[in-house]
Amino acid sequence: MCYKRTIAISALIYFFLTFTSSAQDTLSNVLQKSFSIGFQLGYSANTPSGAAKKGLENMISTFEGTVTDNFKVEGNLPYQYQPVIGLYANYTFNRKVSFGTGINYTKRGYTLEANGTDKDPEYQFDQFSTYTEKFNLTTIEVPLSIHYKLNRLFSLGAGLQLGSGLGESSKTTTSINQRVEINGVSNEDYPEKTTTAKTSSAEAVITPYFGYFASAGIALSKRIELRLSLLKSGAYAETPYGQLSDTSAIVSLRFGLLNL
Repeated sequence: MCYKRTIAISALIYFFLTFTSSAQDTLSNVLQKSFSIGFQLGYSANTPSGAAKKGLENMISTFEGTVTDNFKVEGNLPYQYQPVIGLYANYTFNRKVSFGTGINYTKRGYTLEANGTDKDPEYQFDQFSTYTEKFNLTTIEVPLSIHYKLNRLFSLGAGLQLGSGLGESSKTTTSINQRVEINGVSNEDYPEKTTTAKTSSAEAVITPYFGYFASAGIALSKRIELRLSLLKSGAYAETPYGQLSDTSAIVSLRFGLLNL
């Protein structure tokens, strides 16, 4: 009888301790939930994609198709580097998983460059010209993301992004730079000349867009995180070259302000 009573008491103590431990874990998880707010500063490298990229590449092919024995043209679509400024908010579910959102201010667009060289092998009178066309659009973007903390330092994230351009902010800048060299040396009789024109891109139809991204972060301190993100945006403008979207690599520093 005493043996059975001992087993019963031991079982009750075991279940009590198990329940207490489970309750403590649940309470700990609840208490770990927190809402944090901060701001981020970063820089993005953007390259065009979508139908507009093909249209821009066709324009470059047109430029390069004008070559002769002495006249050469080379075109490219260099990266656009733009600042990213924003506010973010995170809600932590537990030690590993959190949900993030915020609002970011940045610029998107494209840059087209064509470099021409006209060389005179007989008199060594060489002419160089550079055509540059830039389209810029200021955008407001709202990311929605899930983050998973691998350990104390590293985290991974993925999500969607909703954005919209500010229509009146779209600008196209074209510039032509010309210079002359005689026997391989610049000549003061032919000073370098640059012609620049800035116009509002009224013909560019601005549309709201979605994007998706993946990110990785490393905690530099309790309140500072370095984050690298790769983003693919949807079409945000209808340009003369076609619908314009882009792919971006973003490096940013996130500064925590407060936890609630």
